[in-house]
Amino acid sequence: MGVLPLCLQTRSYLQFVKPHTISDVLVVPSDLKKETTNLTEVCPVTAFVLAGVWWNYEATHYYNADQGIVCHAVVPQYNLHGNYVIGGSKTTPYRSTPSSCADDSYPFEQYLYHGSIGYYSFFEGGVGTYCAKSKTAYIVVEVLGSFDINGMFLAEDTGSTQWRMSYWYGLAGAISWSIVHESLRLTAHGATNYHRSALLYLIVEGIMTDLFLIIANDGWASRVQYASMGYNLSGLMLLLFEMVESMKWLSEKWRLGIKRVFFSYETALVGEFVSALVFQTFLSGLNGSDLKRSKPTALAVSYYFWSLICHAIVVVAVVSIISSVRVLWAVLYVWFKHQSLVVLSEPCCIDTALGVRSPIMLLGGYWWEDGKLYYKPAALKAFGILKMEEEGVEYLVLHKLHWFTVPSNSLIGIGVITGSRVEPCNERPCTEIVSFLDRRLGGASNQTECYHRTPSKRAVRVLAVSERLDEIPQALNDLP
Repeated sequence: MGVLPLCLQTRSYLQFVKPHTISDVLVVPSDLKKETTNLTEVCPVTAFVLAGVWWNYEATHYYNADQGIVCHAVVPQYNLHGNYVIGGSKTTPYRSTPSSCADDSYPFEQYLYHGSIGYYSFFEGGVGTYCAKSKTAYIVVEVLGSFDINGMFLAEDTGSTQWRMSYWYGLAGAISWSIVHESLRLTAHGATNYHRSALLYLIVEGIMTDLFLIIANDGWASRVQYASMGYNLSGLMLLLFEMVESMKWLSEKWRLGIKRVFFSYETALVGEFVSALVFQTFLSGLNGSDLKRSKPTALAVSYYFWSLICHAIVVVAVVSIISSVRVLWAVLYVWFKHQSLVVLSEPCCIDTALGVRSPIMLLGGYWWEDGKLYYKPAALKAFGILKMEEEGVEYLVLHKLHWFTVPSNSLIGIGVITGSRVEPCNERPCTEIVSFLDRRLGGASNQTECYHRTPSKRAVRVLAVSERLDEIPQALNDLP
């Protein structure tokens, strides 16, 4: 499920981590005087169209350099800063330019730095044509990179002809790629919210990369990038919910209800694809709103802080789209599958025993009968759930997920099986016979919450293994 986003993240990391240079015509000496006389006439560009999205663009000052007039402009709501130049003679318009600008287009070249959350910025160098009638530039990205600069230093940057690269992104991006995406964002069993906060930062860095790549890709590639951003946002949603789960603020009914509606295999990627279809239109509309006149606000509170708020607006909007689609899809799926919506809210002892260890639900694995909610044997097998028997007592067994290792003794007991019901217990090492479950399990648990404690000192004697452990499915740990 996460292979395509992983490939995109790998591609983007390689593009951004490599050194880059800025075109000589866009670079000016750092001590050159800033000028604002007749600013709107000298620097007339008010917008640019990139990757099918309309972006507001506002000049702040210009330089009268040796190569001519070099304008400095910003997209205030996203902390984008850069220089641009306009050629003096008409040229053939760029392919995305409307026909009305066919006889009124001029060469256009620019670079932009997009400030991220950490102390670095993403770089893009673009070329295209400027339409004097609409005061809009139509461009395409030619160069990508990153550089360790942000905040007031980014706002004052005048460019450089030297090679530039970001060591911060080189490290943070590599960790984000290798841990967050390679492990498909699963947190280890027993993880604390401090661990999840570290993962949260890395996911946010991945989202910032996707947000910038939206303006660096065109055509079908931009649509795929939208889906990748939606995928990363769904990981953000999941991780935030895990943090709330671990705080035990929710009753079991509410916890399971929210989890089944928003985080199930059946609804995964549906909202992401819908958001990919509408995101281009949404972003153009947002850029054309009152945010395009927000430079005074950005100057008052700083470009960096204002960009955090505006990026949060984009994130909340996309998450709202994803969530709305997931709710609708989950309700429709459960109704047609089970002919009842009670599956979305009825407690189940298996879910209680699993607790936060199970990040994603399986709506199709439930069976509703006689007022009780069960898991079918096939669903239990898909989750990698086993049973262990010791002295006539059956225990529910699960693979324990570790951060960096897969130890041979990763099986743990998490619940006691009595008939068709499971009651959660303290984690205990599994050293007995294990086998697949051959009957359905479910019904309401007598416990109001799941245990998340470390394994008890009591261990069960080793006898044998009734099933080959390499045949135990890893479906739960292989999916985001």
